[in-house]
Amino acid sequence: MNWSRTKSIFIVTFLMLNVFLGWQFVDKIREGQLQSIEQAQGIMERLEVNNITLPDQEVNTTGARGVVLEGGLSLFTEEELEVLPNQEFEISPSGTTIQSVFDEPINVDEALEEANDQSFAMFLSQNVLNGQDYVFLEREDNYLYFNQVYEQIETSVNEQEPLIIQLNDEDEIIGYQQRHFAYEPNPEEREIVSYMTAVEVLLDNHYISTNNDVINIEFGYYSLADQTPRFFSPMWAVTVDRTTDFAEEEDIRIYLVNAILMEQHQWYPDESSIEEELEEEEPGIESATPEEEFDLQIDE
Repeated sequence: MNWSRTKSIFIVTFLMLNVFLGWQFVDKIREGQLQSIEQAQGIMERLEVNNITLPDQEVNTTGARGVVLEGGLSLFTEEELEVLPNQEFEISPSGTTIQSVFDEPINVDEALEEANDQSFAMFLSQNVLNGQDYVFLEREDNYLYFNQVYEQIETSVNEQEPLIIQLNDEDEIIGYQQRHFAYEPNPEEREIVSYMTAVEVLLDNHYISTNNDVINIEFGYYSLADQTPRFFSPMWAVTVDRTTDFAEEEDIRIYLVNAILMEQHQWYPDESSIEEELEEEEPGIESATPEEEFDLQIDE
């Protein structure tokens, strides 16, 4: 056997194979089939290599626990509501929703100017049953939305905030709609993943891409399924700015990573309901409750 000739044949064969694989690699790049995130060793190195920034402020992990909460709606009674000053209220037939109208509009200019999770604490403690259990979430037009807390950790139900306050055109409070969850933690507490692991999970699944900015990370309890009772799972909420240099509008998204199971969900915007929201009219305060038979009428 001519070993020199055989050796030459092997060399040529391998060169042809390398050329073939090289062309396949180029084709994948052209077709966008390669991962958008370079697989560098270590999460911090991956972030640096792909120009992904983390929040400037330290992530608050105080009170983060691996427990699932069972949340049942509290039943309101007229007796406990009679202590609330200067307002007329009505309780829904199910007993789980309050609709209240104040005798006179209430000025909250200072709280509106601060607009943080504690700015309405005094108003809530004086005028809303269990007011200490709610924190400010956001304002949309003439409505203020509040979430409830469990052991100082915020709980969230998608588009069904338990407390909604209505303002008049002078930004004075004229009424509110309230529900209240009673939480029971699952006795089996499990270990939770760190928030950096949550970021890595989003990287691996392409929710975070090159040149994105992670602008906020928070721990909370989230209920994703509309059921009775509701179950609130421990989640890392990761807010990502995916806006590109050529985008006309900001692209801000909030992703949830289950702190126990590491499952991922897109919390905001809810892509499954965007089309429905566009078709809906401007909601009144009564539209935020699932009890369609119960309407709030506010006369200023």
